[in-house]
Amino acid sequence: MTLIDGQLIREHVKQECQKYKSIFQASQKEVAIIRFEASENASNGLRARYEAARISAEQKVATFNAIGITPNYIVLSPNIAVEQFGNIIQSINENSKVTAAIVQYPIPAKFTSSIGLLEPQKDIDIVRRQSNNFFESCATAEGIARIVESYAQRDSNVAVVGGGGFVGSGVIKYLEASRISCFCLEDGDDLSRTQAADIVVSVTGRQGIFTPYVLPSHHLVVDGGFTPTASGAAGDVDRSAYSIPQNITPVPGGVGPIEMAILAERLVKMDLGVELGKWNYQQLQQEQMQRATIIAPIARVFFAQQTTAYPQSIRTERENLFVLEGSNYQIRFNSTTQSLIVARTNEKLTLIRLSLASNQIETARGITNEDVTRWQQIQAAIDSTTTQSNDRGMEL
Repeated sequence: MTLIDGQLIREHVKQECQKYKSIFQASQKEVAIIRFEASENASNGLRARYEAARISAEQKVATFNAIGITPNYIVLSPNIAVEQFGNIIQSINENSKVTAAIVQYPIPAKFTSSIGLLEPQKDIDIVRRQSNNFFESCATAEGIARIVESYAQRDSNVAVVGGGGFVGSGVIKYLEASRISCFCLEDGDDLSRTQAADIVVSVTGRQGIFTPYVLPSHHLVVDGGFTPTASGAAGDVDRSAYSIPQNITPVPGGVGPIEMAILAERLVKMDLGVELGKWNYQQLQQEQMQRATIIAPIARVFFAQQTTAYPQSIRTERENLFVLEGSNYQIRFNSTTQSLIVARTNEKLTLIRLSLASNQIETARGITNEDVTRWQQIQAAIDSTTTQSNDRGMEL
């Protein structure tokens, strides 16, 4: 079983979009992101959906900030007047600085018709549920379909559970346009019918409906569910079934980051007229692993040498976690898990996770050619007898 790392795609697309960051910053364009709070009498199930919307909205804020677009994040009470919501939509339409807008679902029923007021050319996520001149389906549907494309073979058959819904129907439309065979199942159908497919997509939002008892082995399972719980986010696939498919998108960390990547791509297309190159997950994964294979052994040797020669440069964050931080990178060693992590300084994202016990690279994402060059320079410094030293050792 292989977990598909949605953050790998998000980081790749972010790097591509950041080539246009200065243009976006100079234009001072905005993206409006609107979400509603849950009403006081909302059921627990509905509250979970609103909480998922909050998490998604905050991820969108971070995504747009990263590529130089200012997010205008608007949180609304469910008690505002319909007319007031309509006025907000109209102001977005009339504001030339707002290049795109997203309304997070769910929304109270009384506001549904007002969504149709949004200018089609600003509807980056097809919240109006009608295609525009740019896109046919929402970003989540496109992201799921493009993961499927990365794994589909000529004779693949895809079961889309929840295929009659907004996201599911978008997945089917995209895949059928790509000549990939699909069939639709709904929540409550006999899920064992997925045995007729080699790829399964589930977008029901029903926590844990796929268990080892109903999920046979598949080439790929894409879990598009997301339910916040007290113990963390949960998807349509129960974690007890994760080991069954050959490849699976985890929750969290799978479809969510891919959705963010699609929105960033779409913004570049809508605002700048630039169509980014189409990614393939397996190709990106291979590329990242090749780069990580160069960097990981250098990081391991560097950390060991600095620990021995300059122990004062190693910071102890907790009993089992030791950190070496430079101006460019941070290396973290967990003595309990025997893992070495390489990240960029001041970024939370793990670029490389190396298991020291097995000497296997477990994570590789967001690594650029420039990173490889910098680490090769560190390797040269390690090998050189004329390396400049100071009280902290070589610069990381």
